[in-house]
Amino acid sequence: METLQILVLSIIQGLTEFLPISSSAHLIITSSVFGWKDQSITLDIFAHGGSLFAVIIYFRSELAEALKIYNFSSIDSFLNKLLIASIPIFIVGFFMREFITENLRNLNVIAISTILFGILLWIADKKSKSEFSQDSVSAKDAFFIGLAQCLALIPGTSRSAVTIICALFLSYSRTAASKFAFMLAIPTLGVIFLFELTNLSLINSPESWRNIFLITFLSFISSYLCISLFLRLIEKIGFTPFVLYRLFLGSLLFLV
Repeated sequence: METLQILVLSIIQGLTEFLPISSSAHLIITSSVFGWKDQSITLDIFAHGGSLFAVIIYFRSELAEALKIYNFSSIDSFLNKLLIASIPIFIVGFFMREFITENLRNLNVIAISTILFGILLWIADKKSKSEFSQDSVSAKDAFFIGLAQCLALIPGTSRSAVTIICALFLSYSRTAASKFAFMLAIPTLGVIFLFELTNLSLINSPESWRNIFLITFLSFISSYLCISLFLRLIEKIGFTPFVLYRLFLGSLLFLV
């Protein structure tokens, strides 16, 4: 894999994994623009790994506190709520992964889902009553957010977008919706990372290890900065800039 491809796709993965604009769409679009073949499994694995490490480190204090008071038998434990929210996408992803890969990874699907979920994000942002904080996420709401996350399997949808949209409709604040969506990435990305890692053949060449380090590092840095800036600004700027971007991008894809 060329160094330019590694640099561009790793940074895009990190920046778009947590923004409500779809990382898979931007990776597919970028590869199409540059005429690159689909990125290798190595890039997929360690780019997701970099994003996973970033969200764990960013929320390390919250996770440490949740672990300290964790009660396996309590449905109200925050970590159990994350697990409850993760179950739907594990099941749907297991049965639908091959169908989606073969039939939905195209620019027409991306254009439609980019526009459709951009409109839904705008409606959810305007309709949200912002009554609840992240600490008040119930197990029932966590499950509904998890069901919504299954839609992220469609390219162009965005895992962050659909989970944030659902949380906003359930009257959580922008920050609370975003934080829960980001932390929900931990079990989701963790399973993806471990599953794909088992399919990776042993790598021995120094160049391959250099690529692995570069992919992971760039994805980690861009993901961490993205999470930090997003959570600082989202209450001030709202989701309208992301809605407008999605509408512009979707329309552009239809035109070309």
